Amino acid sequence: MRTRLLLPALLWCALAAQRPASALDARIPFKDLNHVSWTDKDGVPQNSRSMAQTRDGWLWVGSKDGLYRFDGVRFERYPLARNQINFLRALPNGDLLIGYYFDGVSLLHPNGKVEDLGRPDMHRVGSPYAMDIDSEGAIWAVSDTGLHRYRRGRWETIPSEADWSTDDLSMLIDQYDRVWVSNAQQIYLLDRAAGRLHRLPGGALPGNLVQAPDGQLWALSPRGARAVPMPPTGQQMPRRPEFNQVEGSRAGQFDRDGNLWTLQCPIGICRVPKEQLQGGQPVQLPRDAAERLDQYWQLSSVAVNAILEDREGNIWVATHAGIDRFRMNKLAPANIPSRSGVFSIAADTEGQLWAAEYSDGTLWKVTPGLPPQPQPGRYAQVLGKDRDGALLLAGKREITRIYRGASSTIALPMPKGEATDLSVLGVLDDGKALWMMSMQTGLMALVDGKWLPRSAFNLPPVITMSAPGDTGQLWLSHNDGALSLFDNGKLSAFDIRLVGAESGIFPGPQLVVAGEHGIAVRRGRQFELLGPPDVEALRNVTGITLLPDGDRWLNGAKGLVHIRREDWDAALRQPQLPLKYALIDAQEGYPGRAAFDNRLATMVNVGNERLWVRASGGLVRLDLNNLQTNTVRPTVQLLRVATPAGSYPADAALRLPPDSRNITFEYTAPGLRKPEGMRFQYQLDGVDKEWQDAGTRRAAYYTNVGPGSYTFRVRAVNEDGMVSESTASLALDIAPSVTQTWWFRLLCAAALAGLVFALHKYRLRIATRRITRQVQTRMQAGLAERERIARTLHDTFLQSVQGLALQIHAVILGLPEGGEARTLLQKVLGSANQAMNEGRDQVQQLRRGSDPERKIKHLGEYLAVLHPATGFAFSIDGQRRDLSVVVQEELSEIGQEALRNAFQHADAAQVSAEICYAADVVTLRIVDDGKGYDEQQLQTSVQLGRWGVLGMRERASNLGARLIVVSKPGQGTWVELNVPGQLAYPA
Repeated sequence: MRTRLLLPALLWCALAAQRPASALDARIPFKDLNHVSWTDKDGVPQNSRSMAQTRDGWLWVGSKDGLYRFDGVRFERYPLARNQINFLRALPNGDLLIGYYFDGVSLLHPNGKVEDLGRPDMHRVGSPYAMDIDSEGAIWAVSDTGLHRYRRGRWETIPSEADWSTDDLSMLIDQYDRVWVSNAQQIYLLDRAAGRLHRLPGGALPGNLVQAPDGQLWALSPRGARAVPMPPTGQQMPRRPEFNQVEGSRAGQFDRDGNLWTLQCPIGICRVPKEQLQGGQPVQLPRDAAERLDQYWQLSSVAVNAILEDREGNIWVATHAGIDRFRMNKLAPANIPSRSGVFSIAADTEGQLWAAEYSDGTLWKVTPGLPPQPQPGRYAQVLGKDRDGALLLAGKREITRIYRGASSTIALPMPKGEATDLSVLGVLDDGKALWMMSMQTGLMALVDGKWLPRSAFNLPPVITMSAPGDTGQLWLSHNDGALSLFDNGKLSAFDIRLVGAESGIFPGPQLVVAGEHGIAVRRGRQFELLGPPDVEALRNVTGITLLPDGDRWLNGAKGLVHIRREDWDAALRQPQLPLKYALIDAQEGYPGRAAFDNRLATMVNVGNERLWVRASGGLVRLDLNNLQTNTVRPTVQLLRVATPAGSYPADAALRLPPDSRNITFEYTAPGLRKPEGMRFQYQLDGVDKEWQDAGTRRAAYYTNVGPGSYTFRVRAVNEDGMVSESTASLALDIAPSVTQTWWFRLLCAAALAGLVFALHKYRLRIATRRITRQVQTRMQAGLAERERIARTLHDTFLQSVQGLALQIHAVILGLPEGGEARTLLQKVLGSANQAMNEGRDQVQQLRRGSDPERKIKHLGEYLAVLHPATGFAFSIDGQRRDLSVVVQEELSEIGQEALRNAFQHADAAQVSAEICYAADVVTLRIVDDGKGYDEQQLQTSVQLGRWGVLGMRERASNLGARLIVVSKPGQGTWVELNVPGQLAYPA
């Protein structure tokens, strides 16, 4: 056990700040409290006899079936080595004290560790009926073997002459650290100095010990309660503030307001208001119990075992069949005994609410804290108010006007001049006319003391809803998407189709129209919806009240909606954004939906911060000055982490196994008042950049989470906006699998790179082969064309020239020697022979190609003579090989063009030419050390009609070769032509 526990006085100061304002209001009957039962179908153990609430908010329930804990949503069985539990008590440091049937006592620490107390002496304690802790950290227990104290690791028994062989045992340590014990016959007080129990003087005083908030002890039995005489202590101190939540009493309990709740009186629950306990007078339960729950349908079982008030002010009762909870609703019902449940409501000038039942005309006076009072002799079908605030009671033949206590009457119109009972459907005052609608007369208006029919006014043919505007104005809707303004006889039309079928018209600083799709405000000639359409809480609003502070309350389809002034103003600035609001729904006592039966007012502000609201299930009241809010900050806890491989407790940092990709984080925040209103946000560092809103869900799900280090965080907000004091966090590491390690990924990347490179080489080889075949095809076609031209020249032109030469020679032979004609023809014959020789050379060149080595060398030497300042060198590298005819031609042309450029434009001191023969490539290289050029100069030369470099590139491309031209200003020029061996060398 821990060496020292916090002193009760220090704990009192710490917990006093968290204490709610009040307990359950004793003026509210049991039937109007929020009552929920949990039974075995909800996982509740049967016949649980003990309860306690620990500092973290968990409600613990003990039974012979084991230990259970409850966070407000789910009962969860807590694993223990021993499971027959007789008693529970929560300690100030967060530990839970557990007393077993015949098995001694254990401590359950917040970290889940279970510690047995004094196992060698465990037989001394037996089965404890009650336990407590004093300021020194000693634990006290009373059982059928006596009073025992645990300190310094051992149990010791306190000497006493009392008879402990009874079930009616109780023990209590008061605010002065005094130890009290009671049995069926007497009450005892420990004399710490003597180390003995002394019987309290004054005779028998049987009963279980309970303590009132003022610190006074009472002895409680099924017959009643009596104040216990207490030794004087000087200044009176109240009881410890956590007194009611640390253990469930088996007899009864004073709530924090001083009302007494008792069990088994003789069955069920009884409650005695604190007003009947003034002065410490004895209480007789049959006489003084104001209310009781003793019928089988009122509790999960009338066999009750324990009662506890939690830190949020709720009352919990453990029964033979389950667990029951009682708490306050924010709304209080009027409980009008109505046959139809359809009312018309209005308030008079004194703030008194009146309700008229349309079915029979009964008029009710509804006052908080009192039953509704019918008003005999008065009849009203509907209620209304005029411009002065006077209450209008519409009867069958007259309207009664009540203003500041004085009443007057207005006679209703008489159809056909005869006095007739009218069925009035509504009354409305626009400041100039009092409008009345009845089934017999239709719509009529009282103007200057005279009732005028509808035909006297310029009104639309169909009116479904109406509301007064400024003096002489009426807002009218027609159930067709249109809204009309009747302004002193003139009509203006507006489009309100965006709200759907209208449910209410509410004039004010902004005219608001409500309908099946939401609420819309008037902006000039247009209406604009606030927030997205079809928000359930904002649908079919039938009542709106504007408070002096600018806040608005709406009566809608899900309950009562509160919109703060700043949120309303923000919505007017940005109507497309969601409207912020708070909702009071069925969980807080709202009965059904906003009333939509007679199209009359469903919300009345009677003043003094009190609103009355009419719903489909009845009339309820909201007291803004006494609005019960839960001021206890929730404590968030991480429960477990689940993966496909297993589940792990979330009480320490975790290292998850490889492949833990899908992770579920389970968490909770014990909240016992309204757990369904608890909302959560979570974030997984390394995955989420922002907090994720989980709503009421108590689990977070992640998929495809990779290996690494993460931190999961979660926080909570209770139903009334109280944020958790701290954020629960859990650090976890996910180990990488073999396929997720860095070296495996590096190997995969290397293999992929190798595969890509191999694929690239393969595709390059295929592409090269395809291109080579294409070029070879073009070369073969070019060679065939050259051979065709050569044959044509040889077979036609050369043969013709040869024939012409023979003819000339024959003519010459016939001419005399030395004659002028013969001499002339001999010259012509010489020219013809020369032309034939040149033709034969061209034919041979077409068939065999030219010699690039000779052409390039001769051209270089020739140009060197023309440019004496430029030297020339020519070289051959490698073993000479025969080249294809097309390659010879293109190699010669490109080499000669490069040489001409070098000599004519480079101003070079040296030009070199080299032809290299390799197995896979033939290379021609022309290099000079001249002035060079840049790309812009090249483009300029092209624009001037100089196509040398561009022509070389075109020849190389057509050949399927690669031409490299590198030149920089001042650094010379390098021209290199690479012809693949497949193209250069003939097969």
